[in-house]
Amino acid sequence: MNLLQKLTIILGILTGALVSGCVRKVPVPSDLKAAPPVSIEELVRRVNSYEKITSFTAQTDIYVFDHLTGEDGTANRFPGANGAIVFARPDKIRIKVTAPIVNSDVADMTSDAQQFRLAVYWPKDDRMYIHGTNLNELRRMNADDIKDAKDPRLKQAGALANIRPQHITDAFIIKPIPLDGRLEYFKEEDKEVEPNPKPTRKSKMVSRTYDVLYVLQREDTGRLHLRRKFWFDRTREGVPLVRQQTFENGDGRLGSDVLYDDFFAVPNTGLAMARTIKISRPNDGYDIWLVLNQDSVEVNPELPDTAFVLENREHMKDMDLDRAGKDSTPAELRERARSNHQ
Repeated sequence: MNLLQKLTIILGILTGALVSGCVRKVPVPSDLKAAPPVSIEELVRRVNSYEKITSFTAQTDIYVFDHLTGEDGTANRFPGANGAIVFARPDKIRIKVTAPIVNSDVADMTSDAQQFRLAVYWPKDDRMYIHGTNLNELRRMNADDIKDAKDPRLKQAGALANIRPQHITDAFIIKPIPLDGRLEYFKEEDKEVEPNPKPTRKSKMVSRTYDVLYVLQREDTGRLHLRRKFWFDRTREGVPLVRQQTFENGDGRLGSDVLYDDFFAVPNTGLAMARTIKISRPNDGYDIWLVLNQDSVEVNPELPDTAFVLENREHMKDMDLDRAGKDSTPAELRERARSNHQ
């Protein structure tokens, strides 16, 4: 009897033992029906089609979660606020926030590639006008930095000290993928096990199929750096873009993880827009959730020149982020920025 015959007999004995024993049925994720794969050329075209949206305005509900000041695995959730948002390509944004609980304007913010301006109206004791050009140079704060900060403004701000306007802009104004050879891209099929949106006793989890588009940048040395990932859900009608991830510094560090949900047709564009946008900044310690009022969305409106102008007309306390001094950038952030560039 050769080795193959011996193995066959052993496997037969084991199989018989298993069949005669108690066999339990265990739940497994249900495979959701998926559309056929989408070509890589079509995925790139879909990302670049968002260039049709050059500007838009909307009313939105805003929710902010601070993970740096939370305790025991929790996050501090700020009271929900109402906002009016205005975007224009390539990088202009304005957000005006009001809080129903106090029936007052809370903040007004504008930003473009050069300047950032923020007017803080509430609480009244902390009214301030903040502006500058060096936001990108300020090093992010972590939980220990916040805890040990000597400046009370940083302790009070928590993870909000890490918020940058471009974190929000990049989630809404999706940058196109250049087709001039500067970037490279490929795609993969990915299956993710997720909670069933309509759970049953037999199926609490489901398996979704995604087409994932990777965007990479090649250095002169030939080394590739991951810049973005776009997730298209093949289990949903139309295979929509449901997730965008951006990566920092070329070392694969996750910058933003943006989820898109509850889609509606954008008038006069043929595009689908998400009503719910969840922006997660895991290394900055905060999340921002925005829920758009669908009926308020205006696509490509003509915007006045003043749409992105915010001046300190109420003569509030001024904090110049480009100038050293007691009324400017907190000293701890200036030191971090300086050390970060040495």
